[in-house]
This record gives sequence, C-alpha cells and structure tokens, in this order.
Amino acid sequence: MPEDPIALKFGKHPDPELIALERARLGLDRSWGAQYLSFNRQFLSGDWGESLLTGRDSIKDVRRFFPATIELSLIALLLGSFAGASVSLYARISETNVSRLLALSFGSLGLTVPIFWIGLLFLVIGSLWLGWFPAGGRFDLLLVAPRQVTGLLLVDSLLAFDFASFSAALKHLVLPACCLAVFPAASVSTILYARLGEPSVEALCVSLRARGYGGLRIVFSHLLRIAGAPVVTVIGTTFGALLGGAFLTETVFSWPGIGRYLVSAIIERDVFVARNVLMMLILLVFSVAFLSDVLAQWMDPTDTNKEDEV
Repeated sequence: MPEDPIALKFGKHPDPELIALERARLGLDRSWGAQYLSFNRQFLSGDWGESLLTGRDSIKDVRRFFPATIELSLIALLLGSFAGASVSLYARISETNVSRLLALSFGSLGLTVPIFWIGLLFLVIGSLWLGWFPAGGRFDLLLVAPRQVTGLLLVDSLLAFDFASFSAALKHLVLPACCLAVFPAASVSTILYARLGEPSVEALCVSLRARGYGGLRIVFSHLLRIAGAPVVTVIGTTFGALLGGAFLTETVFSWPGIGRYLVSAIIERDVFVARNVLMMLILLVFSVAFLSDVLAQWMDPTDTNKEDEV
C-alpha cells in the first residue's frame, strides 16, 4: 500500500507525533518479519484488530457480511452444477448435433463472457424490462428481517416460518445467483462433456443401449457414478474463482457481501481488515480444494487401488 494507513486515518494534516504513537500502539513500527509473526498469532487466536475507519472489531464485521456471500455462492454453485451437468448429460445421451452444439457453446460462453456484463444483462432484462425481480440489495426494506440464527436469510426465514421474508429474500437472490452460476455451470459442462466423451465411457453407453437400457437408466445408474468425481473436483477448484466472481456480482447487484467489504477495505487502506479477510479467504479456498480432491478420489470408480482391493 503506497499510503500510510495511519496517516489516512487522521486526515489531511496529521500530527507526526500522534502518528508515531498510533503506529507503536498497533505494532506497525516493527520489522516486517515481526509484524508477520504477530499477525499470524493474532489471526489464529481470533484477535483480528479493529477497523481503522469504523473502529469496530474486524471479526464482527466479517460475521455480518460473510453469510451473505456464503448464501449467494452456495446457491450459485448448486444452480451452476445442476445446469452444467444436465446440459452435458443430455448432449451425450441424445447424440444430436443441436445438443452437442448447445453443450459446447454453453461452456465457451460461460468461460469467456465477463461476469459483470452478464450481471448487467440480467439486471436490465429481469428488473428493468420485465420488473420481476428487485434491482439490488439483499432484502426488502419495508419488511422486518427474521431473527438472525445462521445469517442466511433463506434459512432464517424458514426457521421462523416467515414465508413473506422468505419470498422477499428469494426474489433478491435470483438474479445475482443466476449470474454467478454461469461460471461453475460452464466449468462443469466443459469438464463433464469431455469426460463422457472418452472412448471407454462411449463404449459403455453403446453396450448398455445394446442391452435395452433407456437413457434415464443409463444416466442415473452408471454415468452419474462415472461423472461424480470430476464434477466434485471442478466444484472445489472453481470455488476460489467463485468468490472472486462474487465480488463483481455483489457490486453489480449491490449485494452486501464480504467481497465488497474487502475491496472497500483495500481501497481505504484499512490494513487490519484487508489482511485478515484475505487470509481467511485463502485458507477457505485451500480447504475446499483439498476436501474436494479427497472426496473425488473416494468417488472415482476407476481408481486402480480400489480395483486391486476388490
């Protein structure tokens, strides 16, 4: 960061002596190595410091904004995985040129078109033209939000049996979730279509059709087992990109999530917020990727070690 965050905190004409005292109080006058070790110790202990701008505890702000991003990302991940898998499976089962072209185009467009452009397109069509969905935000200001239990508005509304709040939260969630789901849908569709196009899988489909198996039976009894491992791997590896796309989606739809909060902290040089939130997101991405690899290895029916054990 080129500017001194402590100097920015005290305005345009700060007192040098006051800045020195504040830097010493926060430990910013130490060497970089000492600051790094102190930061790791404080991060693991849950002492994330205070925001230089608002004066609030950083961890309290994270608890406030992070559930919104988790809710948006999970819904988008489910929608994207279902859409991508459905398109690829249909293309391989139907074996028509139209379905294959749809699967290839679906993957290419989702991986190349900028997500903010897709968000603006959804906003114009779904909100301005059709008027079906709100233009932004997470909840209707005219309603009373349900009591916060999990921080996820859909879950908290159902726990409180408040169906009016559930409907309002769902309407606000549709457009940003569909926008964010485009990237995982394209990733799942691309990987799964290539996986199902392998000679061994195609030979299996031909053999099952020769035995009189229908398309649905082939999909649910065989192809889903074969396709499960690569889909899980794709979901884990795209999780980090999903969080990055969540920031752009949150910006377009004014979604109060952790992405907008983090970028605002970086722009305003709020050093304690920026470094703690970044570390949390990095550890989260690594953890999800590791768990997805372990789960994919367990699900893979072509694992030679499993065959040897059998």
